[in-house]
Amino acid sequence: MALKGLIKSAQELKSTEQQIEDFISGSSKRVKSLETSQQVYRRFTFSLTDKVSKEIDDLLVECRVAKANRSMILKAAIHQLQKLSAEELQKVVLDEVK
Repeated sequence: MALKGLIKSAQELKSTEQQIEDFISGSSKRVKSLETSQQVYRRFTFSLTDKVSKEIDDLLVECRVAKANRSMILKAAIHQLQKLSAEELQKVVLDEVK
């Protein structure tokens, strides 16, 4: 048996190289078209008890969202608190103070 037929022709090699170039140039065009985020993030420091910190970590695990982090858990909590009426919010906060 001859192995002569296993060699790729010059045209097949050019076709493959062209596909690679098209892929690379297409990806650079897609990256250029991405908009930069206008949102500015600032770091804030606040104190938590060990219990509250652990509760945040537990919520992070329970949410089962791969990209979630502690900041996202706090943002979600804030969004839920914003949905409460003024009276409900006051009651929730007062319950935490006690």
